[in-house]
Amino acid sequence: MIKILIVEDSEPKRTRIRTSILDNSNISATDIMEAACIKDARKLLYSNSFDLMVLDLLLPIEVGQEAEAKNGVGFLNEVSINPSIRPPIHIVGVSGYLEEIEEHQEDFNLKLWSLIEYDESTSSWEDRLKSLIFHLVKIRIQFLSSSVDDQLKVIFKNHEESNMPNTYIGHTWSSITDNLASIVEKSLQVPSKFSNGAKAKNINKDSVIIQSEYDFQNLAHLVLRPWLPSVEPENVAVIFDGNSKNADFSIKGNSLIVEAKYIDSTGKKNDVLKTLSGLDKFYSANANVQSLLFLILVEEGIDLDKHKVEAEFSKPLNEPCVIVKVIINSLAKP
Repeated sequence: MIKILIVEDSEPKRTRIRTSILDNSNISATDIMEAACIKDARKLLYSNSFDLMVLDLLLPIEVGQEAEAKNGVGFLNEVSINPSIRPPIHIVGVSGYLEEIEEHQEDFNLKLWSLIEYDESTSSWEDRLKSLIFHLVKIRIQFLSSSVDDQLKVIFKNHEESNMPNTYIGHTWSSITDNLASIVEKSLQVPSKFSNGAKAKNINKDSVIIQSEYDFQNLAHLVLRPWLPSVEPENVAVIFDGNSKNADFSIKGNSLIVEAKYIDSTGKKNDVLKTLSGLDKFYSANANVQSLLFLILVEEGIDLDKHKVEAEFSKPLNEPCVIVKVIINSLAKP
């Protein structure tokens, strides 16, 4: 997540800015640092890298000295030229004095930074600050994702050249969830490759049979546990409006929820589709939930458009992301 520095000599105003940031974003309190004067801000910039600095124009050089606009503007220029300072990615100036804003607007514009009017009686300044933080968070996520991707390409290439297996399942909730769905789907194809020789009496392609939703849940649990050792069945994932919902499986404090459904009749198909329509909203009431995986095993002969259901109910870009995987049951029948 992004790190923010607030440079403001007025404690009430500093608190208001900090509260606004925490209320309107996913920023953690530990990611925000504060300074009441330029000297303290300079020290923090010597040893920390910030994505955003919120800078008041009227600042004292040291605590107890007079606050002047020239100090804030002077510090703004110092940030760009002082080799010991780690410059923030973006700086937004705030001032409650319109004449100061008009006088120094160009100083910020030249550096492609922002200068906004602080007014306790309105929330317009908060809206602008919120929009800027949202943009910086998205950039940070994209940057980190890109960096990881570049590193993974090198690792995977080395694995391939060394003839080593790739057992990596992803670095985003969406990619992890999508890969877990593929693991379960492939597990249902494996029994067809089992030997049916005389020596394989207990485990063969004819003895892996699914006749109920519980059978499918147990198979999914068995297959996913080597990849997710912390997976647990029947956890209470959400309590919402007095109602509780148990997840079939969950990991990491319900960060990932797995629901396994089995359709062997038209009535069951209608029940599952109805459940899909509202279950993601039900789970989204829990802030811990990052991703939902709906596994749907369908018996051959049931009229269900696999691709339409997956496209309609999967929401990989949502928060939480939702992945729906429809699997046609190819296992032997009893």
